[in-house]
Amino acid sequence: MGFSLLFQEQNRETASKLGRATLAMFTLPLLVFYVCSNFVFSEKEDPMMWGGFTAVLMVNVVIAGYVYSAFNEEDDAEVSDNDESGPRTGAFKRRTD
Repeated sequence: MGFSLLFQEQNRETASKLGRATLAMFTLPLLVFYVCSNFVFSEKEDPMMWGGFTAVLMVNVVIAGYVYSAFNEEDDAEVSDNDESGPRTGAFKRRTD
């Protein structure tokens, strides 16, 4: 079951977004750590600490970007007035009294 759900037509955009975020989560912090510890902060007393700090900051930037893009997706759920889809719950529930 696992990965086969990601390859279905309705899930391809989500799988693509997850793949890009995973790739960014793996490569960007390592790249930023290397560049910052060897070039940007090489003159500081402890360049590895500064490189680690910037790598952690980059992880948070990637997570925030993924969350931002997830919240800006369009909802696929459309509210209809017919009851063919079952009872409404949560935000779609309406009072009838």
